[in-house]
Amino acid sequence: MKRVSLFILLMIATLSAMAQQEAFKKMSPMVRMVAGCGANDGVRKPNKAKVANQEPPPSLCAFVRIKGDANDVFSRYGCRCLATFGDICIADIPTDKLTDMASERSVERIEASMSRTVHLEKSAGVIGADKVHSGTALPQAFTGDGVVVGIVDIGFDLTNPNFYNEDQSRYRIMRFWDMLSTDTIGSDKYVGADYTTEEEILAYQHSRDGVEWVHGTSTLGILAGTGYGTPYRGIAYESEIVATSNAVTGDTIFIRKEDLYKYTSATDALGFKYAFDYAESQGKPCVVSFSEGSHQALDTDEQLNNEVLRQMTGPGRIIVAAAGNEGHYRGYIHKPVGVEGLGTFIQGEGDKALFRASTDGDFTIHFSAYDSSKNAVSLDYRFSDILADADSLITDTVMLHERQYVIALGAYPNVFQEDRVMLDGMVKSLDGPLGKEHPFSMQLMGLESDVEMFRISGYFNSSSANPSLNDAEKTHSINLPGSAPAVICVGATTYCPSYVNYLGEVQNNVDQEEGVVAYYSSRGPTFEGRTKPDVMAPGSNIITTSNSFMYDYYPYPKAVTGMSEFNGRTYPWQASTGTSFSTPMVAGCIALWLQANPELTTDDIITLFSETCNKLDPSLSYPNNVYGYGEIDVYRGLLRILGIDGIEGISHEQPSGVTFALEGRSLLRLGFAQLSAAPVQLRIYSTAGSLILAERLPSGQMSSEVNVSSLPAGVYAVQLTSSDSQVNGSTLIRIVER
Repeated sequence: MKRVSLFILLMIATLSAMAQQEAFKKMSPMVRMVAGCGANDGVRKPNKAKVANQEPPPSLCAFVRIKGDANDVFSRYGCRCLATFGDICIADIPTDKLTDMASERSVERIEASMSRTVHLEKSAGVIGADKVHSGTALPQAFTGDGVVVGIVDIGFDLTNPNFYNEDQSRYRIMRFWDMLSTDTIGSDKYVGADYTTEEEILAYQHSRDGVEWVHGTSTLGILAGTGYGTPYRGIAYESEIVATSNAVTGDTIFIRKEDLYKYTSATDALGFKYAFDYAESQGKPCVVSFSEGSHQALDTDEQLNNEVLRQMTGPGRIIVAAAGNEGHYRGYIHKPVGVEGLGTFIQGEGDKALFRASTDGDFTIHFSAYDSSKNAVSLDYRFSDILADADSLITDTVMLHERQYVIALGAYPNVFQEDRVMLDGMVKSLDGPLGKEHPFSMQLMGLESDVEMFRISGYFNSSSANPSLNDAEKTHSINLPGSAPAVICVGATTYCPSYVNYLGEVQNNVDQEEGVVAYYSSRGPTFEGRTKPDVMAPGSNIITTSNSFMYDYYPYPKAVTGMSEFNGRTYPWQASTGTSFSTPMVAGCIALWLQANPELTTDDIITLFSETCNKLDPSLSYPNNVYGYGEIDVYRGLLRILGIDGIEGISHEQPSGVTFALEGRSLLRLGFAQLSAAPVQLRIYSTAGSLILAERLPSGQMSSEVNVSSLPAGVYAVQLTSSDSQVNGSTLIRIVER
């Protein structure tokens, strides 16, 4: 291991050779690209593929950590601080000042990544929401009343009747920020504009990208829709709503080229803060749902982002994000010390594939191209040679089997693991799709090094050209920001293998088995080895509201299941699939929990998951990198919050043949469906589990009365025990002050 340690020192020394390199070391890869370093085709490109060919915009929205007088630094470089979290600022920075600013000794880090990509009636029963909504064996119904739900997404139909209360007398979207709005005159928002009254929001009608997307309308329907007379009611259907329409990879058509870099992960964080700020102004708890994501970067893009999200969350402030929809892709190879080589075939998304590696020593990347006879032509790149380049970047155009390929490889420090160094790579075919008809493989070679390889775009797969190169695993596919420690990460289960659309046609899903992880649900661990996802919820064929304005321009897809009429307009309902739709389901459940306890933290919720989630695969230990802690059970979690679930001797089912009613302050009346055939033992417990009152009720009664005047105000569990099965069970009562 001494040799490896010396090699790491050599690598770090090489990366630090130039003053400009010192500045670049403080930048995340995307910031380096914007500043003019490493912008070669495909290497550390952002998800917005169209962005890389545009002229650099004048400013970038980024996270900045400064030790000392941040205002002085910002003033000298023409920056604007948009929000502050301790020593981290979200700032607007002129792109031509990035390198000089990063050279300042007091500037420790500048970070941003590009905007994300987007990836019920039965479901409510699966997760227990139906019992929570009806108040079954609870002191009251829990519906999200008194809780703010935030959502950051795209494609909002603001006029949809699903976002009113149940009788359409009250509109529930309290604030709406459209980051793409052109109504910027007089706006105090960094990008776009916000709308703060019912009249303004309804007059605006839809997010600017609402003519192209339905995603936000559908996720918000699952989170907080009332159902508008259908069975497809959302989870927190009496909550207040704060919505932000951000920008994703497909929104570049709405953005001026000089503004493209204003839409980053830092801008998304401002959207989370927008919801939390409103909730704080109202004195209410808040959960934010985020059904977008991007590939992890071993935190080279995300260390400040993760810290801001940690500071932003806290008691009554929760962020929930999607795991991603890449669980069916092979995306990870680990070659340990002592293994000569492991490999995979690569197929591009079109003509190129991107990958990322982390290593503790020198190794060789061995590329091979194959002809129709499975003959291979190969070339090698030594990692130490890449480091020896002045910019730690090598770009080659090579001819293999009469086909041209561009290979680009760049090295940079691993900011969290000082004993490892990162490599980003791209392979691009100049003669058609990469690896589709002409196989192309990659091997990691070197006995003395530990190397991890991660898929970023394109696909790792196998080929008959060399069956031994089949080492990629279906792991490490969790998206940002769900991978962040402070964020609840949600995967998807499946329960609805088919449905009937509005044409009467049966539509099938790939998943046919119910009650298991969905084939597409991204798996952990995170790139740095933490267990994710945290929790699961149904995500396949979830029927929810859709965006009527998009279908003013496009025909209904086959996923539309029906239509509703409201104010002379037709609103479709649509089946949707993905972790995008399990995420607002979990966020809605957390809103119901916050209604019961507004001070819950992310750690509290993780503890609830560990104690109450359904373990769908009993052969596994929990938490794990497929199911997390299991599938959410909002009802059982609520019982635990109320202190009832842990009381010994309390059953978790309400008696089917008994009704309970509090008359005034002092009398609990029990009504029996039929004459009680046997005596009934009644016990009343506090939520701490203490036995407060016990009585024996005689048989042969149609009703009984119990004096509870001695009990102070609070919630209590009432347990009935009898040989009559219809009488056995428990319920909760709430006694209020006189």
